[in-house]
Amino acid sequence: MAKLSRELMDDLIFDKEIQDENVVMGPAYGEDAAVVDLGDFYMVAHSDPISGAIDNIGWLALNIAANDIAVSGASPRWALLTTQFPIDHPKDEIREVMLDLYDASRDLDIDIVGGHSEMIEQIDHPLITTALLGITKRPIYTKGSEPGDKIVQIDEAALEGTWILASDFYMELERKGVDSKVLEEAKSLRDEISVVDSALKIKDKVSSMHDPTEGGVLQGLYEMAHASENEFIIDSTPELKEISVEICDKLSLDPFRLISSGCLLATVPDFIDLEIGKVIGEVRDGEPSVIFEGEKIDPIEEDELFRTIRSLS
Repeated sequence: MAKLSRELMDDLIFDKEIQDENVVMGPAYGEDAAVVDLGDFYMVAHSDPISGAIDNIGWLALNIAANDIAVSGASPRWALLTTQFPIDHPKDEIREVMLDLYDASRDLDIDIVGGHSEMIEQIDHPLITTALLGITKRPIYTKGSEPGDKIVQIDEAALEGTWILASDFYMELERKGVDSKVLEEAKSLRDEISVVDSALKIKDKVSSMHDPTEGGVLQGLYEMAHASENEFIIDSTPELKEISVEICDKLSLDPFRLISSGCLLATVPDFIDLEIGKVIGEVRDGEPSVIFEGEKIDPIEEDELFRTIRSLS
């Protein structure tokens, strides 16, 4: 699986006119959510599918969508879910997915207010797409950085990818030489995937925030740089957990290009207290780009997770 190319999205999506003047953020490259001005507050809306995971798909569906609402400065409130199952999927597993969804909704203080469920022949594992709404007084955009801002990382990159690999491919990774203690620790990363609390805590200090998902932290930085039309100079290596490094080494994959929910990227004006996270770089006035380890980063065409799934399946 890969995201549509920037060129294709420009042609098919981003150049289409929004008719409602209350829409202050419609489809735009790198943006995590749409924003509608409702007068006393802004409504923030986001949708996201879960297609790369098998275990804990219900929990992931709400938590990943909630991250995108939170990095837009809003509290996630109401969800509509489309759940699709293979035609012969066991009923007890369907029940498990639905209970997982409701458990996650209680943890996040989100109400599931509607959606659609079906069983179809065209798929071989469950798929969930979440549409999530939230409200805020001050929306935050991916494009909000200004030259001179510091680029800040909160929590490690590659958390989601490390967790999914350990959860869904435990035996395969053991056969490749990953120690069971490492895999058990990696499986416990589920509780570190949410950035809702972190994002809402710092929303008044930042000029932009972004939730790096497919393509990892490098794709997240690329989207921030190009959304804001600024140059991002990364002069400090983004942080990783040792277990992520070990698993990625065994699979010969790049952790900085591995799906990274659980990591929060933000830009912060230079005069703001920088104790909120690790400073990994600076925003500069220049050609929209990301410079990492002395090289300009190209857009990540395919997340390392999906390449690895093909090789392990």
